Amino acid sequence: MLDLIYVTIKAETRRALGLDKPASTRKMMDNQRGRIFMYDRLKQLEVLRESFENNGWALAHQLFPAEVAQAVLHGFQRELGNTRESYKGIWAKGPFTDNFCFESYAYNNAYHGAILWTLTPYMQAMSGKELLPTTSYFRVYRKGDVCKLHMDRPAAEYAISLTLGYSDGINWPLWVSEDSFEAREDRDSQAAHIPDDSQFGMLRVPMEPGDAVIYDGVQRLHGRNDPNPNRWSAHLFFDFVDRNGPYAKEAFDNRTDHVLRESDFIFPDKDGPKRNAKGGLKPLSERRKKKK
Repeated sequence: MLDLIYVTIKAETRRALGLDKPASTRKMMDNQRGRIFMYDRLKQLEVLRESFENNGWALAHQLFPAEVAQAVLHGFQRELGNTRESYKGIWAKGPFTDNFCFESYAYNNAYHGAILWTLTPYMQAMSGKELLPTTSYFRVYRKGDVCKLHMDRPAAEYAISLTLGYSDGINWPLWVSEDSFEAREDRDSQAAHIPDDSQFGMLRVPMEPGDAVIYDGVQRLHGRNDPNPNRWSAHLFFDFVDRNGPYAKEAFDNRTDHVLRESDFIFPDKDGPKRNAKGGLKPLSERRKKKK
């Protein structure tokens, strides 16, 4: 079920991106139009493309099966750690939060980057465009956090917000504006150009682990304005641009020289086995021999 909230922007709220304490009237809508219960991915892609083209956003139910989302989340914990002292990623305040979060940037971690690369063909199929990846962030929010409503920089022409997990299993909706706003490359990402007293509708989209919202991050206001009800919640964000569109220069987050490099592999002159790295998982054939 989606909630439709009518929000009025007031000048006094701009200090915190203008939107975390809106004068609002709440209207509940028993509306299932955004939720797509499909596991036929080809049919799902058709519905997602239509929803995105008509509404500027679409809800992909179980973009990652829940078990895969759980495995991906544990992979981040294994790669980066799960305490402030042990964490190898970014421990910082996000641009739209007041508290420190666990974060990861795709270009700092090969595990993270690989997920961004492999999602690109899916997004090309969904959009029907020749998309290239720009960037991705992993973020773990704490209890009581909000992600203040905002619009993204041009790198998020096609954006995905994917929920990986909730510590307490309590749904934390993503808010997405019904209407689009003018994209301006000279603006910052804080929705600063929206006139005072503008009134617009925000959809609160429920998301379970594995669910993703695909949206136009440049023209759709979005965020999580309800305080996080879980002790923590983990999310991945992916951004893409049209290779032939106005934001093509944002591809690979302006790190083309760092990412698109030639590779090479060198075999030894004398062949022979190499011992597995300490702690590495041996091939299945070797593990089966030990069981016999």
